Amino acid sequence: MEKKRGIFYGWWIVLACTLIMATFFTLLLSCISLFTVPVTEDLGISRTEFGTFSTILSILGMVLSPVAGKVLAVKNTRIIMSVSLLAAVIGYTCLSFVQNVVMLYVLALIIGTGSAFCTTVPIAVVLTRWFVKDRSKAMSITFAGSSVGAMILSPVISSIIESMGWRMAFRILGLGMLVILVPVVFLLVRSKPEDKGLRALGADEAVASGAAADAGLTGLPLRELRRHPTFWVYVTGIFVMLLTMGAMYHMPAHITGIGISADLAATFVSIYSLIAIFGKLLMGAVFDRFGVKAGILLGTVCMGLCYVFLLIAKTFPMFIVVAVFYGLGSAHGTIFPPTLTSKLYGSKYYSEIFGFVNAFASLSMAVCNLIMAAPYDITGSYTLAWIIGLAAAVFATILLFAACSGAKKLPTE
Repeated sequence: MEKKRGIFYGWWIVLACTLIMATFFTLLLSCISLFTVPVTEDLGISRTEFGTFSTILSILGMVLSPVAGKVLAVKNTRIIMSVSLLAAVIGYTCLSFVQNVVMLYVLALIIGTGSAFCTTVPIAVVLTRWFVKDRSKAMSITFAGSSVGAMILSPVISSIIESMGWRMAFRILGLGMLVILVPVVFLLVRSKPEDKGLRALGADEAVASGAAADAGLTGLPLRELRRHPTFWVYVTGIFVMLLTMGAMYHMPAHITGIGISADLAATFVSIYSLIAIFGKLLMGAVFDRFGVKAGILLGTVCMGLCYVFLLIAKTFPMFIVVAVFYGLGSAHGTIFPPTLTSKLYGSKYYSEIFGFVNAFASLSMAVCNLIMAAPYDITGSYTLAWIIGLAAAVFATILLFAACSGAKKLPTE
């Protein structure tokens, strides 16, 4: 039986994973910048020293993603996610006691290690096991949680910091996750459908229609895939595409730099953050309904147009157009790596393959800021940076389309 009476249990897992993305993941990625000024002023450290906290998280994500993929392929995903989340949340709560950069970096090691085993890779792995039908929808809903979380939590955190201080903010957020998020994940997440006496949603239909790859019956292990040039084309395509995310760190500065007010720059960020929620849901629906290449084009074309308008925009109404294209296109940052990996290479060896791919995605996210910043530091203008972003979107389209064609010719076990 694929499902029992009522809601298919996999959607409860989507709920738990969405909560992880909306809270823990968002607090580490999007909302950590809210602590920059109060923490650096209180501890007497530089912003670079505080920023190294996020760099450590990115490096650990890159290094540990392949390890997480291999471990999750053979161990109990539910236990790994729950224990890792517990350790990471305790580490996050302990940020409220930091007195110097040494303590900050030690906690970064704990939080980053835990994060690698409870966020992107394990979430993609468990959702791939539970969904054949609506897999892209499940992933897009889950990863849209990060955008929803950022929109809701940012003003809440700012208010707590202003009224009670940054230490209390870390404490409240950490204890909240400890009391609510960790138990929810432990109680709801199950490693695979068989743990509940079920089959993945759509698995029977995929087998009946002959779509063995979608049912997770075929595919090559990572050690075999790495021998095929087309797989490296795919990995390179993911790396290049995620470089386009670098605009996120510099668009507000660009807007204020050409004479538009800081308030309007903040409004710009709010607009694209809101649109990104719908962008992720739309991208998942496009992948499911219209196929891989249509989903790729949605991301690459929108990001390409974002950079085109960044090159010509001079007034705030034009930047609203930028916000629309960026909000829609930036969904690729979380949707492309897990979705394309499952669609091109199946789910039989998905855990180890995606862990490997996500290492390159993490590396790209770690350097995209610098790649956009360097041209400005050299020329005093973002023009070259936007041209690089546009070129990356075009080049990524070529690489990912080539990878799609090459994946069809790969042998299967």
